[in-house]
Amino acid sequence: MPGYVVDRAAELLNTDAKPLNGAKVLLLGVTYKKDIADQRESPARPIARKLLQRGAVLSYHDPYVDGWQVDGRDIPRAASPAASADLTILLQAHTEYDLADIAAKAHLLFDTRGKISGDSVHPL
Repeated sequence: MPGYVVDRAAELLNTDAKPLNGAKVLLLGVTYKKDIADQRESPARPIARKLLQRGAVLSYHDPYVDGWQVDGRDIPRAASPAASADLTILLQAHTEYDLADIAAKAHLLFDTRGKISGDSVHPL
């Protein structure tokens, strides 16, 4: 599944004439389950690893995670889930997230949870 998410992210960026290499990608929700802090077995780290390998410039936001690393590399925490990015990927739809606001403010949005509806949303 991480490979699919990364390939789909690259396709979405291509629709905006932007390569994945050098693109600012914001990951929302890096925990295993909604509304918890547990990161064990979360797909976020393998997805992030593949995005980094393809040259993406990553940041993340998660209300339950203050600091996050991928293979020993610190990933910057965005100040808000609506932070500026070329592509925002919703990995975990925490209750705290205002999904309508995220959809309205995201340049491109990839909703892997199918929780948001609208023209700018590209569900899994």
